[in-house]
Amino acid sequence: MRNRIILLSITVGIWIFLKAIDNFVTGPECLFLLGMALVGMTVHSTWLYLAQSRWHHKVRIFLKKKIPVAMRVSGLQNLKKLGQYKRVLGIRGKAPVENLTFSDWHPSVDIFVSAKNESRSIENTVRNLFKLDYDKYLVWIIDDISTDSMPQILEGLKSEFPDLRVINRAPSSFPGKSAALNEALAKSEGEVVVVFDADAYVKPDFLNSALPFLMGERVGAVQVQKRIFESQKGLLVDCQASEYALDSYFQVGRDIIGGAVELRGNGQLIKREALIDVGGWNNKTLTDDLDLSMRLLVSNWDVKFCPDVWVFEEGVPTIKALLRQRRRWAEGSIRRYLDYIFPLNSPSRLSIMERIDTLVFTVYFVVPALVVLDAIYELIHLATGTPTYGRFLALLSFLVLWVTQIDIFIALRMYRKTPVLTALWKSWVVDIYIYGHWVPVILMSFCQILFAKNHSTWHRTEHAGSHSNPTT
Repeated sequence: MRNRIILLSITVGIWIFLKAIDNFVTGPECLFLLGMALVGMTVHSTWLYLAQSRWHHKVRIFLKKKIPVAMRVSGLQNLKKLGQYKRVLGIRGKAPVENLTFSDWHPSVDIFVSAKNESRSIENTVRNLFKLDYDKYLVWIIDDISTDSMPQILEGLKSEFPDLRVINRAPSSFPGKSAALNEALAKSEGEVVVVFDADAYVKPDFLNSALPFLMGERVGAVQVQKRIFESQKGLLVDCQASEYALDSYFQVGRDIIGGAVELRGNGQLIKREALIDVGGWNNKTLTDDLDLSMRLLVSNWDVKFCPDVWVFEEGVPTIKALLRQRRRWAEGSIRRYLDYIFPLNSPSRLSIMERIDTLVFTVYFVVPALVVLDAIYELIHLATGTPTYGRFLALLSFLVLWVTQIDIFIALRMYRKTPVLTALWKSWVVDIYIYGHWVPVILMSFCQILFAKNHSTWHRTEHAGSHSNPTT
């Protein structure tokens, strides 16, 4: 009931405010407000764009070194602008970097993979994870009550890989990925927990490249860039790959400007200390990664983003599967904002930039509901012969679409290396794809939260497991 009241109040309140503008602000004043909105969106997009080159300028040299375990991070002291690297790595204060070394901080790592009925992909994933060039890690596969041949496959792999640990969950266990991860957390001891999905594919230098970003005292987690298997083809999969590129573009910007970077489930590294501090994963959430992002944020743990380290995963091959997956993502994302709305707006917990950044990205979930409310309102006016308005919201929605298209174009150029002309037309296609499926799933999520008695049920994303060499 609490979340229903908050969601309804926020949505209706914003809509009434916009309708008041439509009804009482006309002529040059309306254009002035639209101009202000456009300037605000443009400034935000420009900020994100400038952040990309700033991040890569500060970190590319660091990542190219591919620092092996025995090398000292203090080698960075020979580089210019050392203070910038300290900030990117989350090292606060005046503590000298020469006292922070990757050889001194060489954490033990537990890799968690929660899997259910993943007989088609689990063997490739396990074999890939044991190719990592790191000497202190265990792989934990949490078998979430599988009914296919996955348990037998894992049993055979245990004899081949001594550092493979398999947890077979009891039939009476609390359902969901969060509960499975918490079960593994209680049985493991590694200083860093790395979470992958059952279809994950990473390069051997993954840990050596990503772990240094966790060295900052208050850095609780790091998210790497997610990419779709390059061997997958088709328009729907290609749109998802572009959508992931846009997400990376946003994440880098949020990291640099001091905003709220979010975890993305696959390819996340978390300090055990931070996990224990926030009470682990929330068993009742639909999106374990987004909820954990909020728990870390309100507990003053930083989350960093590392776009130059990748994890590959399967794209969803059908519209039905895509809508099912995004339906869960949308509801989970909205619910986590509602669950943490008060601490998210607390000056004692979040910086002003974190609060502004969170507010900006919350708006994306409110706009579809506003558009539907406005459409219903205008249809009633048309049916009753009453003069209609709606100019401001319609034009504002157009501006949001236009700015998003520009962001997509930049993301395609930066993170998919798409040629200019191809990126121009593809950005429109991806814009239509994003709003074409996100608007309905967000509306369904609004209805679920406002009118249904319970949360939606957590459903896993099925994996084909046919990409043993996904990068070719």
